[in-house]
Amino acid sequence: MKNSIKLSALLASLLVSAAALAAPNQGYSVDGQVTNVIKNAYGECWRLPTTYDKARDGLVECGDRAPVVAAAPVAPAPVAPAAPKYVTKSVSLSAEGLFEFNSAKIIEGNQQLNDLVGSLKADSQLKSVAITGHTDYLGSEKYNQTLSEKRANAVKDYFVAAGIAADKVSAVGKGESEAKLTAECTAKKFKKRADLIACLAGDRRFDVTVETAKEEMVK
Repeated sequence: MKNSIKLSALLASLLVSAAALAAPNQGYSVDGQVTNVIKNAYGECWRLPTTYDKARDGLVECGDRAPVVAAAPVAPAPVAPAAPKYVTKSVSLSAEGLFEFNSAKIIEGNQQLNDLVGSLKADSQLKSVAITGHTDYLGSEKYNQTLSEKRANAVKDYFVAAGIAADKVSAVGKGESEAKLTAECTAKKFKKRADLIACLAGDRRFDVTVETAKEEMVK
């Protein structure tokens, strides 16, 4: 009887060892399915007296290997909003009907100027407004320079008074330095000065250069 018990125990031990060798969970005693690790009443894994690589073959459930923690997803870097693309457009307005001859005082009711003011005020993406005053060649160079500066500043003051931010508006005068009709009008040899003045009207102007990101302003 004792020999039978010993033989049964030996067979059981051999079966367990064989199962351990065939099992994917090497280093542990497994059940007949060769996949489930046998545990004692305290929930502890039944380890076999064999050498095995815990880092490779150890089981998390047996406390022989730390669970693999998935790396936290990396949030994509925030995309900075695209910088506004500014464009410019220059418009040239005649001084006729806006200033008296040889005067820097604005005459009220110039529709062209008022329309421009309305467009500028409505532009929430306005960056800058540059005003450049010009005169014809009549008069001294010094006088014309001063007059062009006064007229440019008068237009600037008009824009600011209408509600356009002062730090966005600049004004310069160029006098007669960019007069374009001098040669053409003097070649006609007018007998009346009034006719010469009328011919040179295109040189008495001011240019307004608008810089904005609003496409409608530059169509």
